[in-house]
Amino acid sequence: MMPTEPTGPTAEELAATASTALDAAKTAVDAVMDDSDDATVTTADTAVAAAVTAVAAASDADNHAALSTRLGMLQGALTEKKRSRTMAMDDADKAATAAMAATAANLYAGIGSMPLLATGDGARSATYSGTNDANITVTMDDAAEGDGTDVTQDLKATEMTVAANHGWEGKQYAASGTGVNGTYEAVVYSNVGAPTMGKKFGNAEPGTTYQYTLANGMYTIDALATAAHAARVGGSSFDHTSGVKQFPLPSPNPSGATKVSVLGTFHGVSGTYTCTPADGTTCAARKTEDGFTLGLRTTADGSFAASDTAWTFRPSNPEARVSDVPDSAYASYGWWLHKGSDGTWTASAFVDYKGGDFPAAAGVTALQGTATYQGGAAGKYALASSTGGTNDAGHFTARATLEADFGDDSDVGTITGTIDQFMGADGESRDWSVKLNESNLSDAGAIAGDPNDNADTGSQATAWTIGGTAAAASGQWSGDLKDTADTATDVSGVPKIAIGTFYTEYGTAGRMVGAFGATKQ
Repeated sequence: MMPTEPTGPTAEELAATASTALDAAKTAVDAVMDDSDDATVTTADTAVAAAVTAVAAASDADNHAALSTRLGMLQGALTEKKRSRTMAMDDADKAATAAMAATAANLYAGIGSMPLLATGDGARSATYSGTNDANITVTMDDAAEGDGTDVTQDLKATEMTVAANHGWEGKQYAASGTGVNGTYEAVVYSNVGAPTMGKKFGNAEPGTTYQYTLANGMYTIDALATAAHAARVGGSSFDHTSGVKQFPLPSPNPSGATKVSVLGTFHGVSGTYTCTPADGTTCAARKTEDGFTLGLRTTADGSFAASDTAWTFRPSNPEARVSDVPDSAYASYGWWLHKGSDGTWTASAFVDYKGGDFPAAAGVTALQGTATYQGGAAGKYALASSTGGTNDAGHFTARATLEADFGDDSDVGTITGTIDQFMGADGESRDWSVKLNESNLSDAGAIAGDPNDNADTGSQATAWTIGGTAAAASGQWSGDLKDTADTATDVSGVPKIAIGTFYTEYGTAGRMVGAFGATKQ
């Protein structure tokens, strides 16, 4: 009878498998650091568990004792690494808690008890400013800054993407560096409408159909008149990212040419630029913040000067449409924060209208019925505790809902509001709401709250609720109804936009300042 062949792996093969499992476990354990995530620790735990199984299976191997020793060392190393990680995480949590407490204390003081004060000691404001409304200008009264002088600072738009808030476009502004006291930041939300089709390029009598007045088929680029022209100069000929680019006459110039021709676009329409240099100058274009300014470079000293006569543009097709015209009149709301170099913070909220010509409202007191406005809100908040309570601070976005009751012929119209669906900067929701108590409406749509009257606890007061518990009435709110409806599809006369600011307190522990913008539903 033939002997029975053995089945299954041999002791040597099981030992080799255990050694491989121990190698894999060591790699996984070595990867565990104080700042490792949970997945890395889980991977190490799993690898060590697999090594335990493999070493046990190799119990008959000659080197089992050595395998067991390696396993024990790995198990001890993982235990120590996990202990060290836990301590580091505890330290990080304590540091984060301390940092948040400091932030909450700074922002609580920075919001203050009168963050919407418009005039007087401690006044704060922000408005659009600069070329093409590219900047936000923040102004703080001397009492807000603390150095005895008023402070005005321009904040420029950044490239940071800010998500839209309930349909209103977001944009960030900032200022820091040389000549700036500390840092400034602002976030603004605007109800920018869709662009409209541009007019035909030009004609001798433009009227309402044509954008530009042409003379002999050409338009003179008035470089001294408006920065908007600089933004409209384009084409491959204008490709420099800084400095001045020259467009010289031909050299040699046997034909005696006195003009330079350059292909390009103006306001999105293709055509040809022509420049006539004066004696001792060269046609040139300077790259600016707004685009390309056309002018002349003085040959003798290299200086550049914009010119309102040297450059003309001939469109290839005067009937071509200029680029779509962006919305240039829209409402905006937002918040700003200044962190001074001396460690003091100042925060506020604001509303403004691009270009200053946003459509007004009128005849509000003659309206009857009701209207609902819904949109978004944003601002800064601080919950500060020095006794072990909640410390939470930052910026927020939220939903804004306002209900206008225009009454009847004998009643004054009123409006109330609610700010809810709060979301913190950490991406986590907050179980909060802010009630905007009843306020009267004026004929021009003004919401009668007075941000200069911080003692007001009447009809313009607010109430902040956290987790179902409402604080006593506090703060103030104000705003406006804007843009009386008078289109072919809406002849109701009811304003289409509600916009304003608010300040509220949660006892002595919380302060919030914000602004809102909403559209009629």
